[in-house]
Amino acid sequence: MRLHRLELVGVGPFRAPQSVDFDALSASGLFLIEGPTGAGKSTLIDAIVFALYGDVSGKSSDTGRIRSHLCGPDEPTEVILEFSISGVRHRIRRSPSYERTKARGSGTTSERARQTLEVLEGDIPPMRDARDIAIYLLQRLGLSAEHFRQLVVLPQGEFDALLRASPRGRFEVLGSLIDDGFLARVQDDLRIQADYARERRAEADEQIEHLVALMAARAREVVDLADDDQTTLDAAALIEHVTREATVAAQEAQALSAPAARAREHASDAARACAAATAAAESRLALDRALAAVEPDDRAHSDPRELLTGLISHRTRLDPLAAWESTETERDAEVARLRADSDLADATLDVARQAEVTLPQRREALAARLLEAGLTAERVASITGDVHLLEQRLADLDQRTLLEGRLVADVSASDVAATSLQAARARLHGLRVAQLDLARRQLDQRAAHLASMLVTGEPCPVCGAAEHPAPALPDSEEALISDADVADAQSSVASAETAEQSADRLARDLLSTAAETRSALALVVDRAGDATRAGVEEALASSRLSLVAAQAAADSLAALQAESASLQSEAETARTVVERATAAAQSARAMVEARILADDQQRERLRSEIGDAASATDLQTRIDARINALETLERVRSDVAGLPVDVDLAGAAARLAEAQSAQATAESAFNAAEQRRLRLADALAVLRGYLADLAAAQAVLDSVGHDTEAAIALGDLVTARSPANTRHLTLQSYAVQRRFRAVLEAASVHLERMSSGHYILELDEEVGRGQTGLGISVRDAWTGQVRDPATLSGGETFYASLSLALGLADVVREETGGIDLETLFVDEGFGSLDADTLQLVLDQLDALRSRGRVVGVISHVADMRDWVRDRIEVVPGPEPGSGSRLSPAATSSLFP
Repeated sequence: MRLHRLELVGVGPFRAPQSVDFDALSASGLFLIEGPTGAGKSTLIDAIVFALYGDVSGKSSDTGRIRSHLCGPDEPTEVILEFSISGVRHRIRRSPSYERTKARGSGTTSERARQTLEVLEGDIPPMRDARDIAIYLLQRLGLSAEHFRQLVVLPQGEFDALLRASPRGRFEVLGSLIDDGFLARVQDDLRIQADYARERRAEADEQIEHLVALMAARAREVVDLADDDQTTLDAAALIEHVTREATVAAQEAQALSAPAARAREHASDAARACAAATAAAESRLALDRALAAVEPDDRAHSDPRELLTGLISHRTRLDPLAAWESTETERDAEVARLRADSDLADATLDVARQAEVTLPQRREALAARLLEAGLTAERVASITGDVHLLEQRLADLDQRTLLEGRLVADVSASDVAATSLQAARARLHGLRVAQLDLARRQLDQRAAHLASMLVTGEPCPVCGAAEHPAPALPDSEEALISDADVADAQSSVASAETAEQSADRLARDLLSTAAETRSALALVVDRAGDATRAGVEEALASSRLSLVAAQAAADSLAALQAESASLQSEAETARTVVERATAAAQSARAMVEARILADDQQRERLRSEIGDAASATDLQTRIDARINALETLERVRSDVAGLPVDVDLAGAAARLAEAQSAQATAESAFNAAEQRRLRLADALAVLRGYLADLAAAQAVLDSVGHDTEAAIALGDLVTARSPANTRHLTLQSYAVQRRFRAVLEAASVHLERMSSGHYILELDEEVGRGQTGLGISVRDAWTGQVRDPATLSGGETFYASLSLALGLADVVREETGGIDLETLFVDEGFGSLDADTLQLVLDQLDALRSRGRVVGVISHVADMRDWVRDRIEVVPGPEPGSGSRLSPAATSSLFP
């Protein structure tokens, strides 16, 4: 990738627009970005990284840092970068999100981030989605933002720290740069598989232990088994022990079955005898209670059955009377309803007669209203014309008032425009006079200047004469007049002429507008006459009220005519209603009288039937009690017939209690033996199921052990947990170590050149052994000794770390698809080098040109400008808030 041009505005310390033409800097292949600390040298690199990735360089930076703190709310922030990948030119434009002033109202609003990537060759359409741009650049460059920062911008300070870091710290840095994470994922996957294999083995072991514990616990529930017997008895012995116990329990239950059956039979016989004695005693008591419940007269009757038949017949005759008696409330309500209907019929008849009487008066009043409405409706057309005429006159009065005000404003504006025109003409005249005077004085100064160059005897460059009798003399007190001064005067005259023409057009337009307004006002005055607005409004209001009344009368004619026809029909209907209401009132009164007569007759029949009883229902209740008592006495007498007279109820109860106690004892013993037999049989079935599960679990354990052997061995090997891994390196550490060896070999090529063959870098596997094996040693080729990087001097440390950065860039570039990074930047560190070493380092950087690279050096060291011819100078602003700028002197060939 090669950079061509960078443009930025509102970025970091650069408030005003700045641009860098990298193509112009590529001539020598080596250029310098110089300037004092804090001026904004690194901001140029930040802008490049932000343009490509939407981020800025530096580990702790963020996107918000890209916007200049010097910018106001309405000032933009934008970066434009032109670059090429494999010869195809691209342009990317990107701006961050920031707060700007609202277009309407007060306060600020968020301006969203924007980006556009254009492929300047080919037919690929512009891309504006941030994700699409990121995917496109990642596919073309093969570098993430982190890799780009490390490989294009070589921060010497970071590689200085990497050179001196511990092996563990060095692994953490290099792991993300020279390891793409594939082997780390493989290592983690193998470790997870090994851990999962161990978990499977542990689960299989736990399943066997769980089954053995369940078998022992189940056996302990049904037999006498000590807690430590499960360690001395195996599964088969447990089952055999429980089987013996189950056989003994079955024999015991069988022996107790016959005695329990005999006890149940004896208790059943005793219960039947006790029940018979109890029934006889209860029947005798029931007979005594039934005799006491019968009335004395009924008890003394000679034939109870005849008496019972007579009572039943009497009660049957009372049923309809009791039913009529129970409807007293409904009968009273019915009478009240009939009387209300009669009253309503009388009232309806009165209303109908009254309505019939009022009809003639209503017809006379309606005829008068029809006559008045007809006369009023005939005036609608006349009143409507009056209203339209008054409305037009009121509109003319409003237009007259409006045009009078407009005429005053137009005349005033015309006067002001005339005054401005006079001022513009006076100013134009003054500027023309001043311009002519300035041109004359410039000619005088030029003549004096030419006269000062004349030499006696030599020809004049203007007229060619050798004699100069009256040369012009310069005015020593007057400043020289330049062509720029004359041009400024001419420009002022031209501007004044334009202003005078504009003022003249405006004065003419306003004068014409005033004339048009005056003509329109005259027409309106003619139409309005001498009428006043108050008089017109009063007349208009009166006419509108009259019009509303006339329209209402016209609208009511049809309704009044329909009402007249309705009154005629209503008179005929009223006669019919009176006739019907009269018949209905007579019928209602007859129904009331008939109902009262029927109730009086039924009440007399009831009194003759019940005698001195309170009611038919009360008499039925007394008869029902006598019938029930007689029927109960007859039924109990039938039950008692044939029962023994003397019954030993207490003896029968004692014999029953003795038999039930013996039954309970025998059944309790049998049930206990049966329960033990069932529990042992159930436990034996469960234990046999557990035995089958135990065999299956042992088979699973054997299978899991075979299946997981390779996974555990391989996982332990790649994670350095296996004794077979004699170097104690994880798979990722081993891969990083091998690739780091390639980095050191590539770095040694650069270091050997920078140190004039003095030093090379070597991998020390013993340093950090058991962790990463990423030790670095420096071999002194002149003495053959091996040194620790910490013993290098400041200058030696600088070019050693720079060599390490270049070597890492070479290796990673090859491993990320061989993308040719044609533009590199080296950030600071040159101040620690002496002149000879600096020359060697710059020669080495210059040698990169042979491979088509351009190297930019970022430094605040002033002496660097003596070594690097092409440079960009970052100059801080002269005043607070003005921002830094790129020096025009240093970049005159780069900026348009």
